[in-house]
Amino acid sequence: MSEATNKGQGDVDVSHFNIISSSGKQLKDISSKAWNSITYTESMGLIAGDTQFISGEVAINDQINIFNEMALVGDEIIELRFKTPQKEEIDFIGRIYNVEMIRPNKETRILNLKFCSAEKVTAEQLKVNRAYREVKYSDMAKDIFTPLNAVGKKRIYTEDTKNKGSMIINNKSPLDVLNMITRVSRSAEYQGANYVLFEQSGGIFQFASLESLVDPAKVEPAITYVVDPPSGKKNDLRKLATVRGYKIVSLPNTIANIKAGVYGSTMVSNDLMKRKVSYSNFNYDESYSKYKSVNYNEVAMGQGKTSLTNNPTYSKRKNSSIRFVPKHYGSFDTRTNYADEREDSELIRNSQMRQINAIRLQIIVSGDSQRRVGEVIELKIPTLEKTGGNLDELLSGRYLVSKVQHRISSVDNEYITTMEIVADSFTNPLPVKA
Repeated sequence: MSEATNKGQGDVDVSHFNIISSSGKQLKDISSKAWNSITYTESMGLIAGDTQFISGEVAINDQINIFNEMALVGDEIIELRFKTPQKEEIDFIGRIYNVEMIRPNKETRILNLKFCSAEKVTAEQLKVNRAYREVKYSDMAKDIFTPLNAVGKKRIYTEDTKNKGSMIINNKSPLDVLNMITRVSRSAEYQGANYVLFEQSGGIFQFASLESLVDPAKVEPAITYVVDPPSGKKNDLRKLATVRGYKIVSLPNTIANIKAGVYGSTMVSNDLMKRKVSYSNFNYDESYSKYKSVNYNEVAMGQGKTSLTNNPTYSKRKNSSIRFVPKHYGSFDTRTNYADEREDSELIRNSQMRQINAIRLQIIVSGDSQRRVGEVIELKIPTLEKTGGNLDELLSGRYLVSKVQHRISSVDNEYITTMEIVADSFTNPLPVKA
């Protein structure tokens, strides 16, 4: 897997790997190639438990007492640089936060070093105090990110928000505040309420709406992947990448979606000052065309919607999910504050953030250092028929990449990229409900 043997797709050049201990000792001075495997992961954090920062793990077969020589305690700097030939390089500097040791026998011990972005470590240590009065949420995000920018000079891209708010922040982590702001931010260009925060390779954090990331009218797929037909017959795929394996992780769950308010819901807000109760409703079927989906909302005019359900009854049952939000009019002597914004965004956001994970697949491809979370890809899956060359009309189509994991193994001499891809809509309209 050295640079001299690079031949193309699936090969990799790990041009730099180093660990710097808290005492300043460097692993490259002890061993030029100590690692057995490297796992490097980007994630948008769309699933509970997923991080929004770059993370990973390195396995080292410690036969020269690296553990003691480096005094590995879980507070080291890790430097990593690798790329697929002719593709964009990944250049990462982060922090090791945990060291695990496995002793398969008396002569061998394997070290598993878990690492993450230095910004994640800093975000867990810092607490911020701020007061904002009628400030755009996108401007708030820039300001809150400032102490994290000082860590590694990484930049944050903030999509402009149309709404402003007033809020007081007391003793909160920058990450907690940024995630709070995503819950009420509304894009200046789009209608939804689906902002996300995540880190990409290249020193960039994204504070943007899902609609801006997937808008079919503006965002072309970064690459097209094809799953080979079961017959084994090969089509001309020279311009397309091949999927080595895939599985369907989840498809729409009607019962869970009804209970969660994906299709229909009600917001009850109580203004504590005015002593006034107001109601607002969300209707998935009626509002579907207002919001940009991963796939085109309509394949052609009059041919129906590419939505997750063809049963409009679910959207009409607005009491399937009820939420309560307290308000406090004039608490900042301003037109709106953070709590007021929840009233306008919470039902929409709840539905959209659950929609994006409704169709979720995992695909394995040859290693590709150019893949990034937040980009759109196209997937072509053949039907089960062995002839005709037709594509699966529901599962083939555009997907948002929500997680990318690069795994490089010097033992197996292999580099693969595993991606989780999600969609909030089908490629083609569902049949008309009988």
